[in-house]
Parts: sequence; C-alpha cells; structure tokens
Amino acid sequence: MHNTNDFQKAHEAQENLNSIEFPNKSELPFELLHGRHRKTTKLVANSGSLQSIKGAHRWYEFVFEEPVFLLEIIVNEENYSTYNEFEFKWTDVGGADETQKLSKGSDGQYVAPINQLVRQVSFRPPQRWRSDTKISRVKLVGFQKDELADFVRLIAQVESYKASAKSEVQSVLDQADAANQEILNAQSRLETLAENNKAATARIEELNANIGRLTEERKSLVEDIGKREEAIGALDDRRSKIQDTISERTSVREGLASEIAEQKQKLRSLEDNVNMFPTELGAFVSQGGQNIKTYWKLAYVPIFLLVIITGLLVFNAANLTTVFDEVEGANIWSILVTRMPFVFIATAIITASYKLARVLILEIMRINQQRLSLSKISIVATDVSNSSQEGLADLDDREIYELRTDLKMQLLRDHLKEYLSGDFEYQGKSSSGLAGLLKKNTQKNNTEVKSEEVESE
Repeated sequence: MHNTNDFQKAHEAQENLNSIEFPNKSELPFELLHGRHRKTTKLVANSGSLQSIKGAHRWYEFVFEEPVFLLEIIVNEENYSTYNEFEFKWTDVGGADETQKLSKGSDGQYVAPINQLVRQVSFRPPQRWRSDTKISRVKLVGFQKDELADFVRLIAQVESYKASAKSEVQSVLDQADAANQEILNAQSRLETLAENNKAATARIEELNANIGRLTEERKSLVEDIGKREEAIGALDDRRSKIQDTISERTSVREGLASEIAEQKQKLRSLEDNVNMFPTELGAFVSQGGQNIKTYWKLAYVPIFLLVIITGLLVFNAANLTTVFDEVEGANIWSILVTRMPFVFIATAIITASYKLARVLILEIMRINQQRLSLSKISIVATDVSNSSQEGLADLDDREIYELRTDLKMQLLRDHLKEYLSGDFEYQGKSSSGLAGLLKKNTQKNNTEVKSEEVESE
C-alpha cells in the first residue's frame, strides 16, 4: 500500500510553487540610457518618440547609466525577410562581450534572450541592397539594479521549493513505478494462469474426443492385423518364386559377365591398335589458315604502299624532261637537289614496305611448310608403326605400346625444331628387347636349317 502522506507533501510543494508571484516583465526606463538625445537611443519604445530610422548594416548601441539585468531585447523592423539574421552583442558587468545571430520569430519580431547583468547592448541588421528597410521600435525588458535583490530572493525561494517538489515528486514516482511493476507482474501471472487453464481445458476436450476415435482405431487395427497375416502367407509364396527367379538371373548374369570380360579384352586390343598419329589435322589446318589470312591482310598495306610509291616515281620521272622545254636556262643540279628529300622519303617508305611485306610473306610460307611437314610426319609415322609390327608376333602388347609411344614422342620433339632434320634416327626405348627378340628368331631359323640338312643326309 502506498503512503498517502507522500502525495499530500507533493500537493503542498505544488501549492507553494503556485503561490509565488513573479513580477511581470517590464520595459526598462528610458532614463537609464546614456545619450538619450541620439536617434538610435530614441528608438526605445518608452522614449516618447515615434520616429523610425533607416535600417543599415551598422551597430545600433544602447548604453546604460548603471548595470541592469536585461531579460531580452525586442526589435521591430520593416521590410526585412524571415531569412535575414540580426546580430546581437552585449557587454556584461565584467567587460566580456557576447554575440548571437537570430532570425525573425513567428510573431514577426527579432527577440534576443539575454538574461544577464549587462552594461550595454547593441544589434546590427544584415546588408540589404535596393530595399527600403527601417528600424521602428526597440524594447529593452529587464530589472533595475535596486530590483535585483528581490528578484534574487525570489529565485532562491523558487529553487528551494523546486528542489523540495522534485524530491517529493521523485519519491511518488518511485512508489508509482513499484506499484506499476507489481501490477504488471500480477497481470503477467494472471495471463499465464489463464493460458495454462485454457490449454488444460483444450487438452481435456481433445482427450475426450480422442477416446471414441481411438476405440474405433483399435477395432480397425485388429481387423488389419488379420488381413496382414493373410498377406504374409501370400508373400512367403511369392518369396519362394522370386528366389527361383533370382537363381535363374544369377546364371544369366554370370554368362553376361564372362561375355563382358571378352568384349573388354577386345576393346583394349582395339585401343592399343589406334594409330599413333591422327590422319586428320583439322584443328591445326584451321588455325594455320586463319593465321595466313591475318598475315595476308597485314601484308596488303605495305604492298599497296610499295606499288603506289613506285608508280608515282615511275610515272612522274618523265615530268623532269619537260622543265628544259618550259623553263629556259633551268639548272638541272638545283632541280635535283630540291628533289632529294622526296627521293629519300620515297626510298625509306619503299624499303620499310618491302621489309615488312617480306617478313609477312616469309611467315606465310613458314606456316605452309609446317603444315606440310606435320602431314608428312603423320603419314610416315603411321606407315612405319603399322609396317614395323610385321614378324613381331612374339612381342606382348606392353612392349608394342611402348615402342609406338616412344616413336611418336621422338617425332614430335624433332618437329618442334620447326622442320624434320635430315639426320633423324629412331632410338627406340625398348631397343634391347627388340634386339633380343631378333636374335632369338635368328637362332630358331638356324636350328631349323641344320635339322633339315641332317635329315637330308
């Protein structure tokens, strides 16, 4: 339970704050200003003068005869827009200056809150071109020096009441927070109990509904068990039949396995007998043809320049003979000297075009030669590989494969030297095995000859 005395104290603190009467904000007397004869000083609303002055980008100063507590300064103007900012500056009793820039308020006035003990205050409007701006009235709101003691006392009293009220309000708020937390906890527990009760009720209803359904399911399961027992007997009969079928399929599978093994052996033999070199060199021929077309396109430019420059030199050479007919006393040496730069340039172009065209044409010829060379190697290697197997039936597949692979690699290595060298000799990797086989065949033939001679004798 909450203490009602705490709420009573809070109400008393609120009544104390409401009972304080703050003095109304009033304009400072015009007599406190220094230089009251100046036009700027007469802008003060209680000066008795209603004359406005032109608004200019300068400081409008108001100096007090004695320090005053200035709450705010209000400036009424004409023809200044809402985005124009006035700059305010004031000097406190310590001599420090402070400045602040403000825009026009919603009430159409420039209001600068000061709230300090000051000696003077001033403001400066922004620069406006081609605009008839005016400063009509200035209000200085605050307290005189002799009113400060009451004001300070009043502030101290307000602070005391404020602190007491804050303490009482905080205590009440803490108690209210604790009470709210207790209420929330109680509500949470109540909601939990309600949810549990609802879940239990639903579970009871579900169980009651399931009793009848489970009874029917039990009957159905008993009937299903009888049917499944009958199905098991039928499945046993099928299982015996399936086992007989599996036995037959097993014998067939064994026969297929042996046949597959024979076919794999034949496939291996066919793969070993594949030609070592392809008879169709489509990829190489296609790429070589593309390179030749590219080189011919590049060679057209220097050949064209060579033909054009040569034609110009040949057909324009006869023009020199007409100089003697058209120009009397022409000097042949001066004409030749003037023609020398053209001759040098033409010679350089012809030489460069010739060399570039020669390089490209030689490259085209080299590609054609490579294509012919690789074709020759392919034909020769295939023929040699096939013909060299005659009479070597005693060699196993592994030795034949090594001999053919070694022949291919040696031919390709020699081809990478750009051309097949004239002094190429086949150095077989398994030459020792081949020599032994040849020796064995020779001894066998000699033995057969001797036996025939003995029989003849």
